[in-house]
Amino acid sequence: MSLLIALIGLVFAGRLILKNYNPQAVLFLTGIAMMTIAIFTNNAVFVDKSTGWIGFDIFEYIRNTFSNRAGGLGLKIMLIGGFAMFMSAIGASQVMVKVAAKPLMKLNSPYLMLAMAFILGQSLSLFISSATGLGLLLMATLYPVLIRLGCSKAAVAAVLASTCAIEFGPGSGNSILAAQTAGVDITEFFINEQLPVISILIVAVAAIHALVQRYFDGKLDQAEQSVQLQGEKQDTEAGAPLYYLLLPMLPLFFMLTFSKMGVGTIKVGMATAILLSLFISLVCEYIRLKQAKPVFGKLQGIFNDMGKVFATVVTLIIAGQTFAMGLKSIGAIDALLNMASSAGFSASVIVLFMAVLTFSISALMGSGNAAFFSFAPMVPQIAEKIGTNVTDMILPIQLSAGFGRTISPIAGVIIAVAGISGLSPFDIVRRTLIPMLSGWLIMLVITFTRSGQIMQLLPFLIGIVVLVAIITLIIKKRSGQQITSDA
Repeated sequence: MSLLIALIGLVFAGRLILKNYNPQAVLFLTGIAMMTIAIFTNNAVFVDKSTGWIGFDIFEYIRNTFSNRAGGLGLKIMLIGGFAMFMSAIGASQVMVKVAAKPLMKLNSPYLMLAMAFILGQSLSLFISSATGLGLLLMATLYPVLIRLGCSKAAVAAVLASTCAIEFGPGSGNSILAAQTAGVDITEFFINEQLPVISILIVAVAAIHALVQRYFDGKLDQAEQSVQLQGEKQDTEAGAPLYYLLLPMLPLFFMLTFSKMGVGTIKVGMATAILLSLFISLVCEYIRLKQAKPVFGKLQGIFNDMGKVFATVVTLIIAGQTFAMGLKSIGAIDALLNMASSAGFSASVIVLFMAVLTFSISALMGSGNAAFFSFAPMVPQIAEKIGTNVTDMILPIQLSAGFGRTISPIAGVIIAVAGISGLSPFDIVRRTLIPMLSGWLIMLVITFTRSGQIMQLLPFLIGIVVLVAIITLIIKKRSGQQITSDA
């Protein structure tokens, strides 16, 4: 019964989000509804210290979640968001992208440059955490160059729209939540857990992207390949000095330098590193502008941007946690674990199931955050019951979210890039689907090999590979028909 209620809740929430209902409201509503049902079916308890009536305890739980998240994880994400928007507003992000893109412009091979552009974009995502923001910056700088080299609009747009597909590093909200859920420092999680996986993964996906885009471009006629970008406008400050390219790197510099991996006697956490970086950046702005008033005004702008991040991202985390509590309180997690245990499924199979679920829901919702924020709070309880490491369990689930989002035609970055390139979001998704599915499978193989669970999952992974191969054949057939029809 609990699994049936959970399934109804998932379907209900998914349908409303697909119909463009506000995701926070949907997750809150569904979570509260399941928690209410749990009062009658499962004698659920939501808080350690009751208000005196179980009905009020539901909202006491939400209050506690707001209190805990807003001051901890929420503060970090708000600071990251404010810092990222400030870097774009003063032109530092643009300078970094332009300088980093210069070596690529010397390459003569268009598809080698496509692969290198993906690697560059993923590297820059370490400092520019917004998938949409980074995609638009790359569209303004690399898109015209790649078009002139002979790549099609769709090929370039697909590659640049997927440069945040592999989410990693201290600037990613999903990474921060994953590290906090696993109970490890974000810097250690990035260095010890993410880097060994993503260093291989980025190169592999870049190579697959180049091959896939070359295949699709081979089906296009010469006239289509010669279409070029007509020009774009940048709504940011121009003429930022060259040294501004160092400013977006400051938080990572402080976190790595003053940690166990650097100067061990001094430790600088994420929030402190960002505040230090903001102070230095504001000083640089004063030196550049030689006026205090506009610099003070930009500080208020940072606070305003932090408020926007709270309204969009932090509230989504809290809504996702409420939804997760709803699933947990009705007994769906325990029922799922008991079912898996009675069927003889190992811990690795359950992790694979959650990774598949996160990937699928991210693709449907167009948001990696919504899916991961909903399932991440359940991982420690599941890991404890099945006797596995939380860190090993959380990593493939966290990375699945970004891959899933990048094959969604309703994802913000896909829509933004499609708008600039003059393409349909479906034209871009048709080209990102095979690289993202392939990259996701490679990620699963790498992560489960590192945890020593690959042999237990071999039959399941082979089944997924076969399914992906079938989807690939269908896409190739339909894309060929579409191109013939267009011609």
